[in-house]
Amino acid sequence: MCPVDRIVLALAAAWTAVTTALLPPPQLPHRLPDRTLNVPILMYHRVGKLPAVVGPYSAGLTVSTSAFDAQMEWLHRNGFHAITPLQLFDALEWGGKLPPRPVLITFDDGYADVLYNAEPILHRLGMPAVAFVITDRVSGADASFLTWSELRDLERDGFTIGSHTVHHRDLTAMSTAQAWYELEHSRAALEERLGVPVDWFAYPAGAYDATVASLARRAGYLLAVTTQPGTVQFARDPLTLHRDEILGGERVATFAALLHSAS
Repeated sequence: MCPVDRIVLALAAAWTAVTTALLPPPQLPHRLPDRTLNVPILMYHRVGKLPAVVGPYSAGLTVSTSAFDAQMEWLHRNGFHAITPLQLFDALEWGGKLPPRPVLITFDDGYADVLYNAEPILHRLGMPAVAFVITDRVSGADASFLTWSELRDLERDGFTIGSHTVHHRDLTAMSTAQAWYELEHSRAALEERLGVPVDWFAYPAGAYDATVASLARRAGYLLAVTTQPGTVQFARDPLTLHRDEILGGERVATFAALLHSAS
């Protein structure tokens, strides 16, 4: 991204922060409505060069830059509109209006290649997205993950940041106290470092149960995504939204078939 674009985006982000601060924070209705919306939520992990050595997860986790570009171009050409989680929340829980053919684009874990390979494509097409971040891996020993500075750049470039816990461990296998720590401390760390509210959550490996979902709501999250496939989202279950994983090696035709089934 050129310096001028970064300045424009920084000014826009600053203006959004000011106007947002003047508005009441979003909150769930006291009584959740009986509403459903057909909104695909796409799950990515890494975007970049496919790994030379294929491990048990590497092939599926990595979508090549060219494949990701083709998928986003297909969405753009076929009239899909990328939305923010706040737009989805407002429409699902409060009846707000969404653009035609809405889609929510998400990235799990907080890999640096999302900033360097995915963000330029999304920026070019004017498409917002969400990054769910494992806070313990930010600025950690593994350089494949974002640093705090890079995460701030990603947020300034138009990404919404959500939590993916502190350590990316199965919340359903923990004690209530341990699960609460993962949920609450990850949110607190992101809000402290970024200076913005963090209202969105992704369960590690999609694992949740009624207790974990209740804790997520108590921790202040407004929407949470699972790995259960499907495009119908239920207002009565805002902490268990469905999501379709996009795997490496998937052809555009396969990608298109998934999205057409949601139209």
